[in-house]
Amino acid sequence: MPTLELGPAGSLTAPDGTTGHGIYLLAATAAHIGPSGQERLTLTLEDKTGHITGVVWPDALSAIKVPAVLPAPVRVHAIVQHYDGNRQLKVQALTGVDHAEVTQVTQLLPRYLCPQIARPAFDQLAALEVALPPPLDAFLREILLDPAIGLPFLNCRGSVAHHHAYQGGLLVHCTEMLDLAFNATRRIIPDDAWSPFIAQMSYLLHDLGKLRSVGTTCRARNALVVRHEVLTVELLAPHLHWLEAREPDLAAGLRYVLGYLATPAAARKPADYVVAEIVATLDQWSAGAFNHCDLDHLINGWRQRPVVTRDLPHRVASRQQPAARFG
Repeated sequence: MPTLELGPAGSLTAPDGTTGHGIYLLAATAAHIGPSGQERLTLTLEDKTGHITGVVWPDALSAIKVPAVLPAPVRVHAIVQHYDGNRQLKVQALTGVDHAEVTQVTQLLPRYLCPQIARPAFDQLAALEVALPPPLDAFLREILLDPAIGLPFLNCRGSVAHHHAYQGGLLVHCTEMLDLAFNATRRIIPDDAWSPFIAQMSYLLHDLGKLRSVGTTCRARNALVVRHEVLTVELLAPHLHWLEAREPDLAAGLRYVLGYLATPAAARKPADYVVAEIVATLDQWSAGAFNHCDLDHLINGWRQRPVVTRDLPHRVASRQQPAARFG
């Protein structure tokens, strides 16, 4: 039977017995011994649509080359089958995939792991990946395929008890001002073709250190020893080196903005690159999203302080809204 593309992990439709190939994110492996003593290896294969289990029997183990660090993109050659009522893949060969072969990382990242509130933010991330010009698109690909960044970014909190303090909040915070970052930069320095994209990338990446300092459910040990902005630069260091080898000016621009943000606000001098001030301002605007004090609160708040929901930003205003005007 000819080989073909197996299709999405979460919605595989190929009939049983189909032999095919595909690129997935290998999230985990586990060794098992059955009742008869026969060994097998199970693989958790994921992409944007969901996950599927791959099974490797002893006769195929020699063709399985599991990457040293997971999760990692892999190319799978397998036969579609059913087991215990579930669709799975009988894997015949598996090899790691060079990152350059991954055309769109957000097609591999498991969107279903994002909390519902963060899924529109995931879609914004996917749109950015498509819109970025080379080599920034590949730079983003390298970052999102980093096991320390890609998956944790999907459900990390934006803070412990301040803004976006819910799972997925970091992704929401880091994507909700991307359009403003591009448009403000283009308006202020219209003759600089690269800087709107540097602004977007700087804004997207500026709080990645919270993957270590805030986490998904609790802070890591020693999380407050170093400011999260410093952790951001540390996480991105190998990727900035990658970019510097290809476009040193772009790497320098990103380094400057991240360094500016890592400087305490009281110690900052006027920026030598306006993108740094744009990103810092948008960060403040987004972080202020937990404050929903409207005109009604200003006028009547001293009588009765409204309840402010910090995690899910919306509040019904008590003051009658102005009627729409037509004509």
